[in-house]
This record gives sequence, structure tokens and C-alpha cells, in this order.
Amino acid sequence: MSTNNSLIERLKGVLIVSCQAERSEPLGRPEHILALSLTVINGGAGALRLEGVENVELVRKSVDLPIVALSKTENLSKEERLRKAYITPSFQDARALAEAGADIIALDATGRERSDGLDLMSTIEKIHEQLNKPVWADCSSIADGIEAARCGADLVSTTLFGYTAETALADDAGPSFELLSGLIAKVPVPVVLEGRVWHPQEVTKAFELGAHAVVVGSAITRPHYITRRFLNAIPSAGRSPQVQAAPSDILTSETGSSNK
Repeated sequence: MSTNNSLIERLKGVLIVSCQAERSEPLGRPEHILALSLTVINGGAGALRLEGVENVELVRKSVDLPIVALSKTENLSKEERLRKAYITPSFQDARALAEAGADIIALDATGRERSDGLDLMSTIEKIHEQLNKPVWADCSSIADGIEAARCGADLVSTTLFGYTAETALADDAGPSFELLSGLIAKVPVPVVLEGRVWHPQEVTKAFELGAHAVVVGSAITRPHYITRRFLNAIPSAGRSPQVQAAPSDILTSETGSSNK
């Protein structure tokens, strides 16, 4: 078994926790991401999903578990995120993450234009050949997953479902088990459920359907969103009208500008 295959096998049946925060947030510093990472590992997380070279570099010094790493294009509006590839949008981003200590490189696999102009297949080939890292393809549809596998992706995930112009959903929508099942049926590489996972029973269902692993982010590591969910449970007469429904796992924790 190759090193990359062995690494991917380590993720089987594992809860991966996304430890991310926007830089403008109180937890948006590398030392805070390290603290979050160590805390979720104490709770049993089997791997981490991290954004940003500084965060990966610092966490790597203290953690032996697999790190799935990504970068993001900052300062994009919600509307721009629907149209542009902004998760590890260039090979240079992937190289920087690998040099920081990433085990797996996550990238946008939705077919949207990448900032360096490379197509998905060329990007994956370069990551394999020059960085010797497996590639985790963040997808929004079954077609994305099929194409990503054809291009050589080592894993695919449901990460970007709801976050492209074609799949846009309300922030409070749950994970797509239909997409998960479709990917498992049609894609010849491991499939991960990621995005909008807020409840333990959703994790159970994903594994029952055949998910290789499950990623949970905001429901564990974004205290202000968790607080809003409890606040929104207060009867309306006692609730501030400014409070909005908690954003889902992906937009700010996995795909927004941050720290995942």
C-alpha cells in the first residue's frame, strides 16, 4: 500500500473536525486554532481540517494526526463565492500548504476557474508529482465528483453543495445525503460528508450510507454560531430581532474567508 493510500485509509470511519475562524474573529489567530485543535483531539477527533499556512505550520508542530489543509481567497462577497473557485485556488497555494506540513491538500473541484488558470487535472497531477500529497476534492454535485475522480482526486467530499450558483441553498439547510449517496454509488474513490452537519445523528446516518469519513466544523468549533442557535430557540418575544439563523458549516467555517 502506498503512503498516500495508507494515509487515506487512516481516515476511514473517522470524525474529522474543521478548526477554522475568520481572522476578524476573537479565535482567528494561529494560537487559538492550535488550542481548538488540541481540544477536539482530546475529545477524540481523528483528523483535522485547517485553513491557512500559518495555522497549519503551528498545529503541525504539536499534532501527529492527519491534517487536511486548504487556503482561501479572502475578501470575497457571498455572491462572489458562488461564482469563483476560492478554496486552494492555485498550485502555489497547494505548495505553500504542503511546505507548512499538510498531509492532504483540499481544493475546489467544482469546475470554476482557478486563479492560476490551470485546469483541475493539471493541478492534481502537479500536486501528486511535485508535492507527493493526496488531493481531497471539494464538490457540489455528482458530476463534480465524477470529474474529480477522473482527474485523479484521491477523495471527494460534499463540501461545496449549496455554495455554487447552481446549488445555492439557504444557510440553515442541512447536509445533502442524496448527494452523499449518489457520490458513493458513482465515484470510485472514498467519499466524505462535509458541510451543514450540526447533529450527531447526521454523522450516524452518513456512516450508515457508506461515508468514508465525516467532517464537522461550526457545530463544534464556532462558539458564536452555536450560541446563536440557542438564542434563536428563545420564544420570539424575548429574542433580539437582529439575530439571524446560524450560518451553516461551510460558508464561514469551510468556505468563507477565515483563519475551514
